[in-house]
Amino acid sequence: MRRRRHAWLLAAATPAALALAACSSGASSPDAPPEGPEVVAAADSPTGYVATFRLDAPDAEQVWLAGDLYFTRPELIALTGAERSWLGDGWLRGDVPAAPLAEDLAPMTRAEDGVWELTTAVPAGLWNYGFVTEECSLILVCSVQADPANPAPVATDAAMTQQWSQVFVPADPAHPTYDATAQVQTADPAERGTVEARTYLSVEHGEREVGVYLPPGYDPDRAEPYPLLVLSHGAGDDESAWWTQGGAAQQLDHAIEDGTVPPVVAITTDFSGLSEAGMEDPDFFELYAAELEDGVLPYAAAELHASTDPGQRAFAGLSMGGRLAEHVLLTRPDLFAAYGMWSMPAGVGGTQAAALTDAELADAVTARAVHLGTGAEDSLTPTPDAFQALAARYRAAGAEADTFATHGGHAWWVWRQMLGDFLATAAFED
Repeated sequence: MRRRRHAWLLAAATPAALALAACSSGASSPDAPPEGPEVVAAADSPTGYVATFRLDAPDAEQVWLAGDLYFTRPELIALTGAERSWLGDGWLRGDVPAAPLAEDLAPMTRAEDGVWELTTAVPAGLWNYGFVTEECSLILVCSVQADPANPAPVATDAAMTQQWSQVFVPADPAHPTYDATAQVQTADPAERGTVEARTYLSVEHGEREVGVYLPPGYDPDRAEPYPLLVLSHGAGDDESAWWTQGGAAQQLDHAIEDGTVPPVVAITTDFSGLSEAGMEDPDFFELYAAELEDGVLPYAAAELHASTDPGQRAFAGLSMGGRLAEHVLLTRPDLFAAYGMWSMPAGVGGTQAAALTDAELADAVTARAVHLGTGAEDSLTPTPDAFQALAARYRAAGAEADTFATHGGHAWWVWRQMLGDFLATAAFED
């Protein structure tokens, strides 16, 4: 069993500086189009680095920078946006990323050539960003466009109102911020897996989309099938979210490189479109579980050379995906050996610790490990204490069960940490 840890992840020093990631580019000539964010070391930055973001939009009346590049104190986090937030220029130890209020989005400056620009300090790690070109009153429904010079690794649904790009910022030992080593790209491109958008033919629902990660050196003809990780998004996202916002590929690359997990195949599902009623369908949870069992897993085995041994499979989800993970655990615990259930919304009919029956627990511990957690300031979920109580209930029944605690709201900042801890402690046995 791997060492388990409970950590409140505040600002912490990183052991060594990382090489600048591929998304960073050199300075452009005045007449050249923007080439994506430029990340450079800056001794006077509170984080050790600054990033310059640019958007060629000569017809825009105003452009604002959006993303999880805004920071606040934990006590200021709110569902609709932090009561007060700031960019990295004002970053202090103990700050955590949070969605800003729409009126706190930082305006960019337009140059004579029509390129909008903003430079700010950014802490170490992976950050999502995009651009807002029309005023909006609520950050959760602002229309955000990705950086056309820095597209996401897999395309998202063009109809989605929020599109995101990624920027990777190294750690500076002289300016410690977050322990985010596993969230940036590995220095050696040969140690990076590949992310692809694929489709499979569902028995009940026709052609459906999935996201696929194949590990470095993937060999579809090797004698031993690959262990399998399945990840679910939350409401409002799709199968691309773990790759475009969650940094799952980068974390898997690092976990494989350092031996935390074996080379694994990962697949991300999409829980939309299973019925006309969507999440309002009373059979929503069962429809997803059936699709997972009858469609996704057979596809992964047949087309990705993924293992059919439940002991070599792990499942995790965030928000509504966390509730789906819970449902699969309680109804089909023998499909996977480990289950991650993160930031499960309190308003959705999930099972609380005290409500678990002995029969449910007896079935659930068919699985080896349960991993739970939420952000301490997440107003959509039960409290961290409730998750600890739930883990204790599973543990008492005989499962390995633990929680991971961190400051933060209902946000990717939290879920990236959950995934990292899941890989390090519970997902696959040594």
